[in-house]
Amino acid sequence: MEHSEIQVQIGSRSYPLRAPAHELERLRQAESLLNERLTDYKAQHPGADRFDLMGMTAFFLAHSLIQPQEHTPSDSEPPLDTEQADPLAEEELRQRLEALEASLNRILHSKASVQAI
Repeated sequence: MEHSEIQVQIGSRSYPLRAPAHELERLRQAESLLNERLTDYKAQHPGADRFDLMGMTAFFLAHSLIQPQEHTPSDSEPPLDTEQADPLAEEELRQRLEALEASLNRILHSKASVQAI
Protein backbone atom coordinates (compact mmCIF):
# COMPACT_ATOMS: atom_id res chain seq x y z
CA MET A 1 0.00 0.00 0.00
CA GLU A 2 1.45 3.34 -1.06
CA HIS A 3 1.73 6.04 1.60
CA SER A 4 1.92 9.76 0.96
CA GLU A 5 3.23 12.53 3.15
CA ILE A 6 1.09 15.62 3.70
CA GLN A 7 1.12 18.67 5.95
CA VAL A 8 -2.08 19.24 7.88
CA GLN A 9 -2.67 22.77 9.20
CA ILE A 10 -4.81 22.93 12.35
CA GLY A 11 -5.16 26.44 13.68
CA SER A 12 -1.71 27.99 13.57
CA ARG A 13 0.17 24.69 13.69
CA SER A 14 1.29 22.37 10.95
CA TYR A 15 1.52 18.61 11.39
CA PRO A 16 3.31 16.24 9.00
CA LEU A 17 1.38 13.02 8.37
CA ARG A 18 1.97 9.82 6.43
CA ALA A 19 -1.17 8.11 5.24
CA PRO A 20 -2.39 5.77 2.53
CA ALA A 21 -3.04 7.70 -0.67
CA HIS A 22 -6.74 6.79 -0.60
CA GLU A 23 -7.10 8.54 2.80
CA LEU A 24 -5.74 11.93 1.72
CA GLU A 25 -9.11 13.41 0.77
CA ARG A 26 -10.68 12.38 4.08
CA LEU A 27 -7.72 13.86 5.98
CA ARG A 28 -8.21 17.16 4.13
CA GLN A 29 -11.92 17.07 4.96
CA ALA A 30 -11.09 16.48 8.63
CA GLU A 31 -8.58 19.36 8.53
CA SER A 32 -11.24 21.62 7.04
CA LEU A 33 -13.87 20.57 9.61
CA LEU A 34 -11.47 21.22 12.50
CA ASN A 35 -10.47 24.63 11.20
CA GLU A 36 -14.08 25.64 10.56
CA ARG A 37 -15.06 24.66 14.10
CA LEU A 38 -12.02 26.47 15.55
CA THR A 39 -12.95 29.60 13.59
CA ASP A 40 -16.54 29.38 14.83
CA TYR A 41 -15.47 29.04 18.47
CA LYS A 42 -12.93 31.84 18.10
CA ALA A 43 -15.69 34.13 16.79
CA GLN A 44 -18.05 33.10 19.61
CA HIS A 45 -15.37 33.46 22.32
CA PRO A 46 -12.93 36.18 21.19
CA GLY A 47 -10.85 36.15 24.39
CA ALA A 48 -10.37 32.39 24.59
CA ASP A 49 -6.87 31.00 24.28
CA ARG A 50 -6.01 28.34 21.73
CA PHE A 51 -6.13 25.54 24.31
CA ASP A 52 -9.71 26.41 25.24
CA LEU A 53 -10.63 26.59 21.56
CA MET A 54 -9.02 23.22 20.86
CA GLY A 55 -10.76 21.73 23.90
CA MET A 56 -14.15 22.95 22.73
CA THR A 57 -13.45 21.65 19.23
CA ALA A 58 -12.42 18.24 20.60
CA PHE A 59 -15.56 18.16 22.74
CA PHE A 60 -17.77 19.03 19.77
CA LEU A 61 -16.23 16.29 17.65
CA ALA A 62 -16.44 13.70 20.44
CA HIS A 63 -20.08 14.62 20.99
CA SER A 64 -20.73 14.25 17.27
CA LEU A 65 -19.17 10.80 17.26
CA ILE A 66 -21.46 9.42 19.95
CA GLN A 67 -24.73 10.66 18.50
CA PRO A 68 -26.76 7.43 18.21
CA GLN A 69 -28.74 8.51 15.14
CA GLU A 70 -25.52 9.20 13.23
CA HIS A 71 -23.82 5.96 14.25
CA THR A 72 -23.15 3.50 11.45
CA PRO A 73 -21.39 0.27 12.43
CA SER A 74 -18.14 -0.55 10.69
CA ASP A 75 -17.49 -3.90 9.04
CA SER A 76 -15.56 -5.09 12.10
CA GLU A 77 -18.24 -3.94 14.54
CA PRO A 78 -21.23 -6.14 15.34
CA PRO A 79 -24.65 -4.62 14.55
CA LEU A 80 -26.26 -2.67 17.36
CA ASP A 81 -28.91 -4.70 19.17
CA THR A 82 -31.65 -2.09 19.51
CA GLU A 83 -33.54 -4.24 21.99
CA GLN A 84 -30.63 -3.94 24.43
CA ALA A 85 -30.09 -0.20 23.90
CA ASP A 86 -31.17 1.82 26.92
CA PRO A 87 -32.94 4.95 25.67
CA LEU A 88 -32.96 6.44 29.18
CA ALA A 89 -29.19 6.07 29.48
CA GLU A 90 -28.71 7.62 26.02
CA GLU A 91 -30.95 10.54 26.94
CA GLU A 92 -29.12 11.04 30.23
CA LEU A 93 -25.78 11.04 28.40
CA ARG A 94 -27.10 13.55 25.87
CA GLN A 95 -28.31 15.84 28.67
CA ARG A 96 -25.00 15.59 30.52
CA LEU A 97 -23.05 16.43 27.38
CA GLU A 98 -25.30 19.43 26.70
CA ALA A 99 -24.80 20.61 30.30
CA LEU A 100 -21.05 20.20 29.95
CA GLU A 101 -21.03 22.16 26.71
CA ALA A 102 -23.06 24.94 28.36
CA SER A 103 -20.59 25.02 31.26
CA LEU A 104 -17.64 25.22 28.88
CA ASN A 105 -19.33 28.06 27.00
CA ARG A 106 -19.86 29.97 30.28
CA ILE A 107 -16.19 29.49 31.21
CA LEU A 108 -15.05 30.71 27.81
CA HIS A 109 -17.36 33.75 28.02
CA SER A 110 -16.07 34.62 31.50
CA LYS A 111 -12.43 34.25 30.37
CA ALA A 112 -13.16 36.50 27.39
CA SER A 113 -14.76 39.10 29.67
CA VAL A 114 -11.81 39.07 32.09
CA GLN A 115 -9.23 39.33 29.28
CA ALA A 116 -11.16 42.20 27.68
CA ILE A 117 -10.85 44.29 30.86
